[in-house]
Amino acid sequence: YTVSLRNDLNSEIELFENLTDTTLVISDLSFGVKYFWQVITNDGINDPVNSTSFSFETQNPPNNRVVFTRLINGNSVIFSSDEDGGTILQLSSSSKNSFRPRRNESTERIAFLQSVGSQTHLFTMDEDGSNVRQVTNQIPVSGFNLEEIDFSWDSNGSKLLFPNQDKLYRINTDGSGIELVYQTMDGSLVSEVVKNSQSGIIALKTNNLEGYDVRIFTINESGVEQTVILEGVNGAAGGLDLSVDNTKLLYTRDVSGFESADYRRLNSRMFMYDFVNSTSVDLSEDKPSGTNDLDPRFSPNDVSVIYVNTSNDGVSQKNIQTLAIDDLSSRERLVADAAMPDWE
Repeated sequence: YTVSLRNDLNSEIELFENLTDTTLVISDLSFGVKYFWQVITNDGINDPVNSTSFSFETQNPPNNRVVFTRLINGNSVIFSSDEDGGTILQLSSSSKNSFRPRRNESTERIAFLQSVGSQTHLFTMDEDGSNVRQVTNQIPVSGFNLEEIDFSWDSNGSKLLFPNQDKLYRINTDGSGIELVYQTMDGSLVSEVVKNSQSGIIALKTNNLEGYDVRIFTINESGVEQTVILEGVNGAAGGLDLSVDNTKLLYTRDVSGFESADYRRLNSRMFMYDFVNSTSVDLSEDKPSGTNDLDPRFSPNDVSVIYVNTSNDGVSQKNIQTLAIDDLSSRERLVADAAMPDWE
């Protein structure tokens, strides 16, 4: 027996051959698609006989607004979930190393990084993991530590900003129109970038080859430095995100000031910088001792943050949590064994 499967989305026909069971389980179907199937019998003597054609429809994709990564067999794999941490869907292949997902509401696309040979490039995909497209080609995404690299959507989802060593580039999502936006004057590396589409302000993090000597600051569209948020401190820092109204910036800093060759952090805490009064508030007042808060992002309404909490031993499980900004004792676990969250 053979089962043929086709759909109303494209001309692809899948054949499941040499079947001996009366049940066939098919995975990786697309959301919101009508499928048609037939059974084909062949006794090796007579002409094959086709059954009547049958059909079924798959459900529409859930409104999963949270994306994150999880390690599977050594690869970082992208998942999505609803805002309660349920209805978890795998979006990227387990056979590829894909990480740092960033949703865009305007385009209903997810941008992410993926390893391609010895390089790392920008890709985009639909919110159900389909229609994957490579964006960068000649100039890869690169820096001192790829797990600490971040990029940003730009121009309401039509462009992306990404770092390459000491430079910041802008590129159209179809891979065209790449342009240099900013280059450091001292050779320090651009590691993180975030831009709110509502303004021309771009926040950057730069550091040395070991990830230290961090500067967090803003530039305008012309690459001119505007406001310095953090500089002249020891230890690791990063995790940038701008509020919707561009009045606040999230970042993390290891207040222990510890520096090591393996980039270990001992007491990484979340801070929220206010551009109006030039002050930073510590959001990690209730953080358990011996743990790090990492990769904070504002919730869509800016009243809470989503972030990663993990032991400072550098090898323990990472968990995604949420915290209400007006109640710093409100820590709640959202997704276990997960990292690099985004909530849009």
